[in-house]
This record gives sequence, C-alpha cells and structure tokens, in this order.
Amino acid sequence: MRPAAFEYHRATSLEHALELLGEFGEDGRPIAGGQSLVPMMNFRLARPGHLVDINRLPLDTMESDGQVLRIGALTRHIAYFDHPLIARHFPAFLEAVHYIGHPTIRRNGSIGGSISHADPTAELPAVCVLHDAEIVVRSTAGERRIKAADFFLSAYVTALEPGEMVVAVEFPVPPTNSTGSFIEQAERSGDFATASIGVTLEFDAGSIARAALVCCGADLVPIRAPAIEDFLRGKPLDAPRAAEAARMFAASTDPVDDHVASAGYRRGLIEELTRRAIEAACNKAVEGR
Repeated sequence: MRPAAFEYHRATSLEHALELLGEFGEDGRPIAGGQSLVPMMNFRLARPGHLVDINRLPLDTMESDGQVLRIGALTRHIAYFDHPLIARHFPAFLEAVHYIGHPTIRRNGSIGGSISHADPTAELPAVCVLHDAEIVVRSTAGERRIKAADFFLSAYVTALEPGEMVVAVEFPVPPTNSTGSFIEQAERSGDFATASIGVTLEFDAGSIARAALVCCGADLVPIRAPAIEDFLRGKPLDAPRAAEAARMFAASTDPVDDHVASAGYRRGLIEELTRRAIEAACNKAVEGR
C-alpha cells in the first residue's frame, strides 16, 4: 500500500498555504494529522499531486466571547477533553469525541481535517450539524462562511472550492438551560459507526423550548430531523414521548444497506439510540448537569 507520487510543501504562514493551494487547485490538499487522508492515499482512493503541510500554522486555538466558540482548524480532538466551555455547554460534543477512533487518532486528528474529509460515519461533522455551526474557509480570494447543514454534500464531498481551506469552525454557545447527549454503536470500539445519534435540548419551566437531533452513519451526510424537533418542542418530556419521537425519526429515515448492516437493522438501531439519547439528555437536565 503506497501512495501515488506527490510533492510535499511546508507552509510557513496561512497566506503561504493559501497561495500554494490556489496554485495547485484540485491537485493540492492541505495535510495536518493525516489520519484520514494518508490511508486513502495509500489505497489510492485519493491521489493529490501536492500536499501542503499546515501543521506550523497558528490555527489550534479555542476562543469564545460568550456567544460563539471559535475552534481553529488545527485543534486536535484530544483538546476538548479538558476545555471547561466544552464540558459546561456542549455535553453532546464532548461525548462524541470519546467515540473518535483510538488515542493516536484523537491526539493527531484535527477538526478541520475531519470535516473536510466528510466521512459519513464521522462524529465531528454530525456535531457541527447538530449545533448549527458555521464553517469558516479561506482562499486567496478571501473568506467564506458556510452553514454546516450546507457544507456536507455527500460522502467525502463538501462545499469547499479548489484552493479553499477550512480555517475555523464557529459554534453558537448554548444557553445554560440546555443539555445534550451523543450515543454511538459500532462493531468494535473505535470502528466506524454503524449509526450515531446526537441530541441537544433546551428547557423552559419543565418543557422543551428547543430540540435538535442528528444522525450519522446511516446516510451519506449527517441527518437532521426538523419534524421530530418540532414534535418535541413545547412539551414536557416523558418516556412514552421519547419513544414516540424515536419511532417517528427511525420511520422517516432511509438508511444505507451495506456489508456492515442492513437498512432494516440500521433503522431499528436508529430508533433505539434516539430513545436512549433523548432520555439521557433529559436525565442530565434533571440532575443539573
């Protein structure tokens, strides 16, 4: 397993990286952790003629003004575990990170690489869609902001244009009356997800003021469930209502059928994981977490 021939370039600044990517166009790819790109190159599923190493760029910060959490594209997955804002306001995000691959992948993989790769089973694209994040991309032509729901077009296909690179992801900071949960099922720990469900809930006087629900691993892109979110909104949540929401969501999906699981199995798994995720989020609200 060897990649096709390519040229290696080390970017010395963001401007330098963008100049190189603009010059190479579709034949150029940025590389940081390389946890997804390198295996695809070794299998020759990806054949970029030029790799632009961006590891030395200052894109690994997490900053917040209280309204938005901006995460630099080179932030490694392991950085979220000890971040107080993630722990306090993004429980589904934090739980999702625990499902990402293995320790080596979490130490080296970056958020920019994960969402640019757009694996349909990956956790961070689903987290971006769940939290209505904005993807900040740059090129020599300037900056663009793309809603996460519009960024992921298909399996391994995004809205990035040739010469563009993800530089940050911005997450609206949820209010203090919110909570969430993320649950995943895979054949083995660290394997690609058979299906994953993420939930965020905001409560007001014991009722759900806002709900968000996302599924990944069952389709070519993360799936939001606006009809189910509307069904939950404005109602107190109990076990029967959580079960009904899960049943409705599963019935509305058209899961992929592949060597890992049949569509019918995935549909049943989506229902069970959705019920568990909703109930887990509600339990956190009751316990004040």
